[in-house]
Order: sequence, then structure tokens, then C-alpha cells
Amino acid sequence: MLPSSRRQFIKTGAVVSAAGITGLAGCTGSSEGTIRFNFVVPIENLGSLLDIPGIQDELENVGDSYEFEITQNSSTPDTVNALAANEADIGLLTMQSFPNAVTSDAVPDGITTIAIDMWDAHPDYFSVPVCSLPDSDITEPEDLEGRSVAVNAVGSGVHSVYLKMFDQIGIDHEEDVEFIEQGFPTFIPGLEDGIFDAAIFPGLFAVSARNEGLTEVFNTRDAFPEELQPYPYTFTTATNRAIDNKEDEIQAWMEDFQGVIEYMENNRDEVVSLAAEHFDLPEEQVDSFLLTENDYYRDFEIDLESLQGITDEMYDLGLTDEQVDMESHSTNQFF
Repeated sequence: MLPSSRRQFIKTGAVVSAAGITGLAGCTGSSEGTIRFNFVVPIENLGSLLDIPGIQDELENVGDSYEFEITQNSSTPDTVNALAANEADIGLLTMQSFPNAVTSDAVPDGITTIAIDMWDAHPDYFSVPVCSLPDSDITEPEDLEGRSVAVNAVGSGVHSVYLKMFDQIGIDHEEDVEFIEQGFPTFIPGLEDGIFDAAIFPGLFAVSARNEGLTEVFNTRDAFPEELQPYPYTFTTATNRAIDNKEDEIQAWMEDFQGVIEYMENNRDEVVSLAAEHFDLPEEQVDSFLLTENDYYRDFEIDLESLQGITDEMYDLGLTDEQVDMESHSTNQFF
């Protein structure tokens, strides 16, 4: 059993269809008093677990201190759009989509990271792999030159994983590789149908890749320098507008967010069943990754040095036009 505290060191994993879903906890009516949360991958993005009625019943604040509205997007750039349009208060962004949103002034009044959701490339936890079919001649990163690869969206975190490796081995990502955008659940059929030659598999989707015997071409521990490992991969991000106008609600939401973690630790089998049913997933699939060695490393409080390091890496790769001072765009005030 993992220790329960405000500073959590746990692991968890990924899941599900990229088709959009929207749910409400309570009668929201207007956005006042409501936390509107956007995510991409259920369960992997832990805030999505707050939408499960059986888990809400165990939390102190949802339905009382705030109402909860949840929306699934196909990628984190879509979440940036929702934050910009004032359709969301909090959303999951990645090491590429967050600094891009900051440097492009995409969100009026700005955005702030209020927690780290997932860390990638930890030596003892899950590391995102790029895979090819078992009988493919693509077995090393260099074999991807002149090939096509699957990504859920250009500008997403997984997109930057490819770009980091290509930069390391001297492949021109604009000239020598074709990126094909599809939803994560289609990646294995897409490989089998020859739509693309390799695909990237976060979280639970990596479980399916392993079960199918796919060949791991490389993973994020191979792509990113050891001094950055592990690195913050996804960030729980709030609009500054929401922080100004819904500070109490965000504080209550964050308490529930941490409460979900403690409940998972103490009631894993129940959470596996509840999550599988709520998100219409095979229970065996959820059980194979949730709180196992195949899940992400979790430490929610912001480590500014690590956050700045991976953000600078995005700038060095040319993925942002300007360097971002993360101390000005992050806070641990809600812990």
C-alpha cells in the first residue's frame, strides 16, 4: 500500500476512446460555482475519475462546494481551444501544448499550471513507447526515416516525443517523416491496415500493444536525456480567469482530486470496476494497468526545476517561439 499524503508518489495509467464525451455532476445550469474540466484520456488523466458517481460519493466537496462538468477532447490542443473560449476552467495540457499556449497568448488573461498530472520516463514506471508490427522491418528509430507514423494530434505531447528522437538521430521531421493524425484506439488497426508504419502508445493503449506483441522501436527514456528523467508530461492547468473568479471552487476541487488518489490506494479493486463500467472499458484492461508497474509516476506538487527543464527542452527543439519562465506560470498554492 502506498503512503497517503498531500505529496503523492503513485502511478496510474491510461485508457479509452478519443471520441468526445461530456458529463455533469449535479445540475450546473451556468458556469458560476462550477468547475469545468477538460481531459483527453479517461483514468490516465486522473481528474476524469471525479466524474464517477460511486467515487463522488466518497469525496468531501463535489456537489457541495462546487459542481463538476467534464468534457473529453481528442487532443490537448483542443483543450487549449476550450480554455481560450472560456468553455473550460481546468484542463490537461502537455509539455508541448502548454508553452505553446503561453507564447501564443492563446488564452485571454493567461493560464497557470496548478499540478503535475503525469511524469514520464521514470526508470521504475511506465515510459511511452513507439511501436511497429511484430513482422515489420522497423526495429530502430533510424528505420522511421521515409515512413509514416501515427499521432493523435500535431502539437500534442506525444508528437514532441517523436520530434525529440528525430532531432537526436538527425531525421528531418518535416521532410523525412509523414505524421498521420488519428485517435489512439485506432492505432493498432491502422498499423495492421498499413495506414501508417509505426504508432505511439501512452498508458493503457500500451497494454494492448504489449498484448499484440508489437515491436518497441524506442521509448521516451531513449528519446530524452537522462538528466531530464523523469520529466513532467501532463500538467493540470487552470485559466487565470478561473483562478481569479473561482479560487474557492478550485481549492475544493483540488482537495477532491487528492482525495481520489487516497481512495484509489485503499480501494483499488472497487475503483477498477467503477472506472471500467463508467468509461465502458474491459475490466481486465483497466486492471492490467491501474496502480501497476505499467502506470505513470505521479507526484502532483510542482517541481519547478523539472518543469522548467522540460519546457526549455521544447524551446530547444524549436517547438515554441520563446522561452517560458515557468515560475511565472505555475503555482503550488492549492496544495
